[in-house]
Amino acid sequence: MSPQRAPSSELEASDERFWKEQENRLTRQIGQPCCSLNALAGMLVTMPGNFAVVLHGEADCASCFVHAPGPSADKFYATRITQSRFTLGKTAEPLAKCLRLIIRHRSPEAVFVLGNCLMEMIHDDFERVARDIQQETGTPVIALRASGLKAASQAEMVDWLYSTFATLAKKPSDGASRRGLVNFIALPEINRQELRLELEGVLSAAGLRMRGRYPFETSLSDWQGILEAEADFVVDKSLFPRLVRSLDSLGAATVEVPLPVGLGSSRRFFEVIGGHSGALKEIRKACAPLEDKASKRLSRFRAKYGGLRVAVGMRMENNCRADQLAYDGLGDLSLFVEAGFKVDLFIQGPPEEKARKHFKQRLVQLGCDMPFHVFPDPFNLPPLLKAGRFDVAYLADHARGEALKAGVPLIRSRSLEPFYEGMLHNLEYLDQVLEEIRRNK
Repeated sequence: MSPQRAPSSELEASDERFWKEQENRLTRQIGQPCCSLNALAGMLVTMPGNFAVVLHGEADCASCFVHAPGPSADKFYATRITQSRFTLGKTAEPLAKCLRLIIRHRSPEAVFVLGNCLMEMIHDDFERVARDIQQETGTPVIALRASGLKAASQAEMVDWLYSTFATLAKKPSDGASRRGLVNFIALPEINRQELRLELEGVLSAAGLRMRGRYPFETSLSDWQGILEAEADFVVDKSLFPRLVRSLDSLGAATVEVPLPVGLGSSRRFFEVIGGHSGALKEIRKACAPLEDKASKRLSRFRAKYGGLRVAVGMRMENNCRADQLAYDGLGDLSLFVEAGFKVDLFIQGPPEEKARKHFKQRLVQLGCDMPFHVFPDPFNLPPLLKAGRFDVAYLADHARGEALKAGVPLIRSRSLEPFYEGMLHNLEYLDQVLEEIRRNK
C-alpha cells in the first residue's frame, strides 16, 4: 500500500487564496454577511403576489422556513430530496414534478427555485430543469443558486433579488404615457399618513405622481410594471449595481437620491427630484414652509440637548432591509449630527486588527471620520457602553438587555422617519426619551 500523498504546495496555495478571498469579501463590507438561501427566502415571503417559491433540497432545510411570517408564506413548496436520491444524483425528476404540479394547480405568474447546500455540493444542474419546465409551460421559472455555502453581504442579496425581479418587467404598451410617474427604491417604510401626504404634496407641486415605492408596498405586479414610470429615484445606487444596470438596459432613468432622514438630506432628496424633473423652483416653494418649521424645531432641540453622547450600532441585524443597508447603515447619522450629538459607532464584527482596518477603510470611503469600536457579540457591549459614558444608544432592539445592563437607554435602530414631517416626529420622540432620562437621574 503506497503511503498517503501530501497535498501539493500548489493545492495549499489555492486553498489559502480561496479562504482569504472569502474573508476579505465578508470583512471589507460593514454590512453583515448572511446565508443567501435564508436571505432570499426571507425577502420573498414578505412580498405579496401571484408567484411560488420552491426550496430545492432535503426536508430538514425546508423546515427552517415553515413558520416564517409574511403574506406569501403559503406560496412556499419543497422538493424534499431523500438521501438515496441525493446520493445517486436523481434530483431532476422530483423538481420537475413539483414545478409541473404547482403551475398546473396554482397558475403562478412566476416560480423561483432556490437551491440549498446539498444541491451545491453535488453541482446539481437544476437550472436546466427550470429552463425545460419554462419552455414546456410558458411560465417563467427562475433558478437561483442560493445556499448556506454561498454566504454574502445582505446588500448583495438584496441587489440580486431585485435585479431578478427586474427581468420580469414588462415594457409599457404602445401609447401608454409615463409622463409624471416616478418610482422610489429603498426609501424607508412610511407608516404615518402625514408623511405620505407630504411626499405626495411636494410631488404634486412639480406635476409628479408616485407610481411605486420599492420594496415596501410593492408586489410582484409592481415589479412587472416598474417600467411604467419615467424615472426611478434610488437611495444609494452603489447598493444596487445589478438592479441599476438592469433598469438602465431596459431604458429606465435611474437617479440617485439621499436617504431623506434629517433636515439637510430631506432638502437634497426633494431638490434632486426637482432638478431631474425640471421643476426645482416648484419643489423648493412647496418645501419652504415644511423646512422652516422643521428647522426651528431643530434649533430648539440643539439648544436643549447638543453635546450628548450617542452610541450608534452597525452590522447588528440580518433583515435585508434596503433602507437599513443604505450607505452601509450610516443613513441615519445625519440627523444625529444635525441634533448636535457626539456620536461613536459600534460595529459588530470580528475583533481582529485586520478586520478593524477593513472597517476603517470602508468608513473613509463613505466620508465618515467618527470614532468607532468593534465588538464580536452584543454580550460585549455593556462594559464598552459604560466606559464611554453614553447618554443614549441607537442599537438593534435585541441589544436592549445589554444596554440596560450598562444603564444606557436604547432607541431602536432604523426607527427614525423620513422627510420634514418625519424630522418633527423624530425630534419629538428623542425629546421624550431624553427628558425621561433626565427625570430619572
